[in-house]
Amino acid sequence: MTDKKKLILSLGSNFDQANCMSTAQMKLRDMFGSDIVFSKSLWTAPINIESDKFLNCLVFTHTAHKLEYINKAMKHIERLCGNRKRARSNNIVKMDIDILKYDELVLHENDWSRPYVTELMKECPF
Repeated sequence: MTDKKKLILSLGSNFDQANCMSTAQMKLRDMFGSDIVFSKSLWTAPINIESDKFLNCLVFTHTAHKLEYINKAMKHIERLCGNRKRARSNNIVKMDIDILKYDELVLHENDWSRPYVTELMKECPF
C-alpha cells in the first residue's frame, strides 16, 4: 500500500473569479475524489500587481502521487481554467494553484504569512 501524503493547495483567481474557482474545484474533485476539503472562499486585495480583487481558497487532501506529478497536474488545471502567459502578462490570473505543503515539505513560504492563508488554515482538517 502506498503511503498517502498530506497536501495543501492555495487557489486564487482575479478574473471571472467565481466561475474559475468552480471549474478548478470540480477538476480537483475529479482528481482527488471524496478525500478533499475546500475552505471557504475569501476576497483579497491583489499583492504586487494591479488588478481586480482575488477570490482565494485553500484545499486540503491526501495523495499518493509524487510532487512532480502534482505540480504538472496543477499547471494543467490552471490551463483548463483559461490561464495563458499573455493574460498573465496583463495581470489577468484566471487560476493560480500553489502547492503550500506536500507531506512535511513547506513550499511558497512567503504565502504562509498572508492574512487569508492564516485565516483559512483554521479550517485545516489535519
